Amino acid sequence: MGDTNSLSRRRLLGGLAATGVVSAAGGAVLANGVPGADEEHSDPAAPEADDAATVAFHGPVQAGIWTPPQRHVIFSSFNIVSPDIKDLTALLKEWTLACEALTAGREVHGRQGRRTELRPDSGLALGLEPAQLTITWGFGPSLFDSRFGLADRRPIGLTPLPAFPGDQLSASSSDGDVVVQLCADDRQILTHAFLELRAVAVGRATLRWSQHGFSSPSSDGAPQRSLIGHHDGTANPSPNSDLAQQLVLSTSTSEQAWMRGGTYGVFRKIRLRLGPWHSTPAAEQDRVVGRRLVEGSPLSAPADAPLHTPVDLTARDSAGSPPIHARAHVRGMHRFPMYRRGYNYDDGFNASDNSQQAHPPADPAIDHDHGPAGRGAAHNAYDAGLLFVTFNADPGRQFVPAQRHIAASDDLATFMLTVASALYAVPPGVQPGQHLGHELLAGIA
Repeated sequence: MGDTNSLSRRRLLGGLAATGVVSAAGGAVLANGVPGADEEHSDPAAPEADDAATVAFHGPVQAGIWTPPQRHVIFSSFNIVSPDIKDLTALLKEWTLACEALTAGREVHGRQGRRTELRPDSGLALGLEPAQLTITWGFGPSLFDSRFGLADRRPIGLTPLPAFPGDQLSASSSDGDVVVQLCADDRQILTHAFLELRAVAVGRATLRWSQHGFSSPSSDGAPQRSLIGHHDGTANPSPNSDLAQQLVLSTSTSEQAWMRGGTYGVFRKIRLRLGPWHSTPAAEQDRVVGRRLVEGSPLSAPADAPLHTPVDLTARDSAGSPPIHARAHVRGMHRFPMYRRGYNYDDGFNASDNSQQAHPPADPAIDHDHGPAGRGAAHNAYDAGLLFVTFNADPGRQFVPAQRHIAASDDLATFMLTVASALYAVPPGVQPGQHLGHELLAGIA
């Protein structure tokens, strides 16, 4: 969503700074993803990007939580190599400097130990706006083991997720000491940011896993459609609502002081069984979800009802039956309000992957990629689905019971296979002059 006129980003910023104007496409600049918040921490002397293309890195809440979903995401996880907390602190400080530069549209400089004959920055983003780049950081349960002396500072909600029926998790694609969510509206900007953060980590942290996803919001402002065709996150509370604040921010007096005002991120890579789904009659698809695919309206409302028509779980049809089935996804999730920020993913065809072969389409004589069975079962080996992300104040009371319900009582689970998972503590935003984990490490490093 960069500027489309002929002004350079530095000329425009200079004009804005001179006049005191802070606007983006007619609205308030996003300071840490909160519409209308003042961007108090920018440095007018630094060569920054066009305000319309930036989301402030500093602020009370990390960017990438309330921020409207950008078009691309890379989730990545790192394991810290050195058991010395001084090395961890140095890495977090250098990552902070890199984030400040990347989100402002500047090159990354000053990496520790960087050979002088090498470029300080890869240059992949030269001439490009930062495209609403946000970088959101979280710490996994493993960071609070015996290596760094942080066990007594472990957040109260950072308990490893239990095993859920039906999960087939890959250990190499789950968990990690540090989890990072990078989002942007330009894929090259995102790749540049990911590579620069990984370069900072060399010798001090190893990349455990990474995963790319994408979002395609409708032109009418409706939520994106998942790869089963239905809108994803229709009932998501508005980020500006009191409900969203209550669902997301951890403010309990029992919480670790350094985590108050932060949140907990849950990441789940859910592979969708697209072969069986596309072999399911349209009416049955809608029954499983509890909504009409085309209109998005709940089955408790008329077909021409708007997308956001409230769900009526007490409604009955002319025969006295509930139009929303007892095992419909909508009915179950109505009990578990949750703020989510998911993306689709498409990792393509993997001929050696048989993980879905035990789940044939509704009509086993048909393969929707290649016609009659026997000519190839490519659809079952197609790895695509949902990167489910939710930010919870208390995942043990919010996400865990919701996932248990899905596994036991939700017909949509038939078409889902969770293959990767991570839980991480997302501390409050970084303030100018501080670094990632500043309060967590205070008095130790």
